[in-house]
Amino acid sequence: MSQTYQGLTQGCISLAVTLLLGGGTLLVRHPGPSHGGVVPQEMSPLSAAEPVDEVEDEPRRRTPPCDPGGCPRPLVNRNIPHLITPRQTQVVGDRLELRWYEPEDIERYTVTLRRRHDGDAWRTQVSGNHLTYRGEFLQPGTRVVVTVDAHNGEAVGESQFVVMSSAQQEALQDRLSEVEAANLGWLETVLAKVELYNQEQAFANSIALLSEAIAESPDEPQLYCRLAALYEHHYPELTHLNVQQPLQEQAQELGVSCESR
Repeated sequence: MSQTYQGLTQGCISLAVTLLLGGGTLLVRHPGPSHGGVVPQEMSPLSAAEPVDEVEDEPRRRTPPCDPGGCPRPLVNRNIPHLITPRQTQVVGDRLELRWYEPEDIERYTVTLRRRHDGDAWRTQVSGNHLTYRGEFLQPGTRVVVTVDAHNGEAVGESQFVVMSSAQQEALQDRLSEVEAANLGWLETVLAKVELYNQEQAFANSIALLSEAIAESPDEPQLYCRLAALYEHHYPELTHLNVQQPLQEQAQELGVSCESR
């Protein structure tokens, strides 16, 4: 019988409120890459002054195709590999999950991380629409621009993130320890951490944590609803790419209707 997802249980809400009132933040250290991720092991930063071999593409098209339903004002160009995560976010920890929208008939992407203060860049080529990054571009206080090029003549997908300062990350680790010591259930612990990440605008960490939790417990509908709500609330510009719709549909199949709030 269908029920409506209402967020955290009352007990978890009470705990989360108690913890949140103290201020500060949480740090999650993940032991390894998420399911399906690609971890480049031997990549090194490229100096901004060093030439980088670029793939010759067709001139970038400026007129996006029409959305289903008609023209003349398309809502989004689905030929661009739009960044899903990280996207206008703080980042916590020593691992970064990158994921982007996958246009049709694309076999490879060039992903570039470029430091804003000195222009140094790291890049790699991958197939598929995600990878896991570890490296010096996750040093505290670093501001980074991420681009994904599909080599299809379209503009690159682009976003940016900032790595939390050491002091913020230490405070966040303390808050995480409080949550873990509270003897909550597994689901309540995950959701409490997500709430604290969101409070610090560390949305990339929330997405990574929820994605890992879904991989660990794919029959838990609240996880799908919480991740769909995160995209809907914080990244409404992704709505037309239907990023949250598959999550809502999966929760529906498990008997829960994700309520838009």
